[in-house]
Order: sequence, then C-alpha cells, then structure tokens
Amino acid sequence: MLIVPARLNRNSPDVQQMAPPADTGLWLIEYMCERIGIANLTGLDVLDLGCGVRFADAIVNRAIALNSYVGIEVEREIVDFLTDNCTDPRLSFVHFDVRHSIYNPGGRKLRDDTVLPVNQNMFDVICMFSVITHQIPEDARALLTVLRRHVRDSGRLFFSATVEEGDFGYREMFPETPTANSVYTLALLTQIVEAAGWRILSVAGQHPRGIPIQDSILCEPALCRPA
Repeated sequence: MLIVPARLNRNSPDVQQMAPPADTGLWLIEYMCERIGIANLTGLDVLDLGCGVRFADAIVNRAIALNSYVGIEVEREIVDFLTDNCTDPRLSFVHFDVRHSIYNPGGRKLRDDTVLPVNQNMFDVICMFSVITHQIPEDARALLTVLRRHVRDSGRLFFSATVEEGDFGYREMFPETPTANSVYTLALLTQIVEAAGWRILSVAGQHPRGIPIQDSILCEPALCRPA
C-alpha cells in the first residue's frame, strides 16, 4: 500500500469528491490506453510529466501492470515523498527544476534544449495530464520538443489541454493569473505539436463518460526528431 497525505493531492475539489485518487487515476490510465488502442500498459515504459501523486497511487494500490513508470514533477515535496515512500521497484520519480509562474517560479527557464532528468531513456508512452493547461505557447512548444527526444519510434504521446473554437489562438481564462488555465484553439495547438516533431492522431472532448479530463490529444512521433 502507498498512503498519500491529502495535502499532496493537487486535484480540484470537484475531482476529489468523485472518488479516491487511486480510482480517478485508474480511470484516466484506462481511458488513455483505450485512446492509444491497447488493452493495458503491460510491458510498457511510461513517462508521466507533471505526475503529481495520483498515478503512483493508482499503479500501486490498484495493481496496474506495466514495465516501468517514471514520474517527473516540479514540486520537490511530491518527488521527495514518493521517492521515500513508494517501494515498488517499477516506479521512480525525479524533480524537474524548470520555471513555472505558479508552481515553480524559481526554476530555470524552459527551452527547446532543456535536458530532461531521465538520462537517455526512451519510453513507449509519454503522458501529461493538466500540464499544457498551464503553459504559455512558448513553453508548451519547448516542453513537447524536449519530450520528443525520449519517445520510441512506435511510442505515443497523450496529453490534456483546454481547447476552444475561435480565431484567438491562445488566451488565458483568468488573465489576472496567467497559466492558471491556458486556452488554445486546435489550430494553434496543432502548429505547436507539429513544430515539436509530433503528429496528431486524434482529439477528444472533455469529460468522456464523466471521466475527469479536459480535451485530450493523442500523438505519434513524426519522422523528423528535433536535434
């Protein structure tokens, strides 16, 4: 068992009221697999950027099969807790000290050549839940570029975002708090994804079957890998 303190659960109150974090994490993992077109994560190496604690909770406490899971997080307290308390040898956690105006204002600026703290490891599945929802376009492109260097040729990228119709490209839902909820048009998001070396396979709307996820995008690596 992995018992996670409530203070480390960063999910919204509405999501927390739906079910225990291990269960909502399980739902998200199952939905991601469904979108990818696989039965489960058995035998796969998974990279979860902006991991929080929910997926570790689900993998350990709901017996999710996979080969390995690396969780990357800008909040040091979360990484330290999971490293000290998660004894499952398949799981590991690393701190990513990049700047974010809300979550890590003292970090280093995110750039296209930023080095992800996972050595040269490659992954079958890369996921980001509620990450691009908190990124300005420049940082979203850099982040997707960095991740592109760590996906296997047959791998997939799955991430959530707030997508709206219109010709505005990008806006902040709460202008007084930039990156609290960054909103994109699909046209701009597609440009950013493709510039980072990915190709969009499918896009789905928010809350499918009541699952707590925003709009979601499934990608595959394009032929050209960023330098």
